[in-house]
Amino acid sequence: MAAIGFKMAKCKDCYKCVRICPVKAIHVKDERARYVADECVLCGRCLTACPQDAIIYISDLCKAKQYIREEKTIIASLDPAYLGAFGDSMHGTGQIRDALYKLGFTHVRETAEAAVHITKAYERLIRQGTMTNIITTSCTAVNELVEKYYPDMIPYMAPVVSPMTAHGMMLKEEFGPDAKIVYIGSCTARGREAVRERCRGTYVDAVLDFQELRLWLKEEKIDVSRCAFRPREGINPQINGLYGVSGGILSAIQAHRGFGKYEQLYVDSIDSVIELFECIRKGEIKNCFIEASSCVGGCINGPLAGGCQSDRFKARIYTNQKISREFPKNVEDMSPNIHLQKVFYETSKNIDMPTEEEIQEQLRRDGKDSAEKQLNCGACGYKTCRDKAIALCQNKELFDLCIPHMYQKARSMAEVILSVTPNLIITVDEQLKIMQFNNAAEVMFNIPAEKAIGKYLYKLFDASDFEEVFRQKRSIMNKKVEYEKYGLVTIQNIIYIREQNCALGIIRNVTAEERIHRQHDRMRREAMEIAQKVIDKQMMVAQEIAGLLGETTAETKVTLTKMRDSIFYDGEDEL
Repeated sequence: MAAIGFKMAKCKDCYKCVRICPVKAIHVKDERARYVADECVLCGRCLTACPQDAIIYISDLCKAKQYIREEKTIIASLDPAYLGAFGDSMHGTGQIRDALYKLGFTHVRETAEAAVHITKAYERLIRQGTMTNIITTSCTAVNELVEKYYPDMIPYMAPVVSPMTAHGMMLKEEFGPDAKIVYIGSCTARGREAVRERCRGTYVDAVLDFQELRLWLKEEKIDVSRCAFRPREGINPQINGLYGVSGGILSAIQAHRGFGKYEQLYVDSIDSVIELFECIRKGEIKNCFIEASSCVGGCINGPLAGGCQSDRFKARIYTNQKISREFPKNVEDMSPNIHLQKVFYETSKNIDMPTEEEIQEQLRRDGKDSAEKQLNCGACGYKTCRDKAIALCQNKELFDLCIPHMYQKARSMAEVILSVTPNLIITVDEQLKIMQFNNAAEVMFNIPAEKAIGKYLYKLFDASDFEEVFRQKRSIMNKKVEYEKYGLVTIQNIIYIREQNCALGIIRNVTAEERIHRQHDRMRREAMEIAQKVIDKQMMVAQEIAGLLGETTAETKVTLTKMRDSIFYDGEDEL
């Protein structure tokens, strides 16, 4: 049955759902949001808040289509909020009924039929006058909130089922237990209600939402505005059709028999309902009949209504225009086989409250060891820093979403880096006015940062490279620049920051390295000169030796030749 699911691959670490969840049923593990079903009241705020569509609603569309394929008796129970959801595409209310018949539904009925009997059940409680306060139970998300987080409010909850469940009972009684009831509305919590009520009987077999219905109609190429008028099946609920807007239940009761000794009050949004419960705990509210809704504006602004936030005003106007202010007369009593009584059960978890020492220790870890540091800005999703510390003590997995703390941490880290880095860090705006000037720059140019910030960069040194960066809108990387005035040799990276239209100069002082490099160059040149001299001298010596060897060889040749010749001629004479 319908539930909320997470697509982890689409989660982009924005944590908007964590901040917006009123009961903090979304934890953070491994830097990803995790949905905790047991803690969720299914208000649906995370569905509308997620910008990445990572949170999805799992419904029963396939089940409903299967019922139609099997040619079963399938009845649509259309929530009163349909007037707000489809009002812009209808000339009359009968067109949406015709569209549903074309989809394959055998009958189309309005959930507000059951709201007539729910209104009467509330009036009986008013006439009895035994309850200190009476809180309506038509909103499933509010009922979930009570059972999980405010069980002490159970005595104030009207022991009456919701119109959806009551309508399911009525339709099963009328069409038989084999008929399939498909509720269509804008609420994320109805699916869980349908499942829970099955311990008494299967009254609602499937739950769809208006968004899915729009897609289904589009898939079947059914244009509601072009559909014919179909007459209403069942009774006209008249003013009970206002159950879909804030204050609608109060209007229905007022139109019938009124509130007797009870004051009237309607509260919408989970945050406001929580505030109401705190007021009741303090004894500030007594003898009051309270209409409670989890959605601002009522069901017409439900998370699955399929419209935008501003549509709820148009939807309310359209609904008010179409609904009669009369209470239906001569409505038959419900079958004695139908029992509208609802029983609440406490399902809250027993979570130990940490000690004051544990809370203070957690606050110290978060850098909030004093009242001045506890800003209570709510950026993390918790109303106060103390509330967040309590959650952490209770082992709830959270990510560090404290924006002031992260800002201060990042700023202090940046200041440390800027103060200890040996590189000169200078940031200038488009007019070349200095915006940032770190410690190394102070030392190098012998000017304190307070005096440097706001000055024009060219008053300190040649800023032509910075001007070029702004002209070209391109960074200059690893450029060697000498400043003779300061006796500096530098390697400069001038980075253009497009988003802020400023330039960041990271200047590395390589004067000492350059001096050593030049000494090495001089030593290499001297060594080369000495080597060349040695080579030249060796060549001269070699040439001299070669010359001497040549003269000696010639003399030796002459002498030996003479000796040979003399020996040869002496021999001839003797012969």
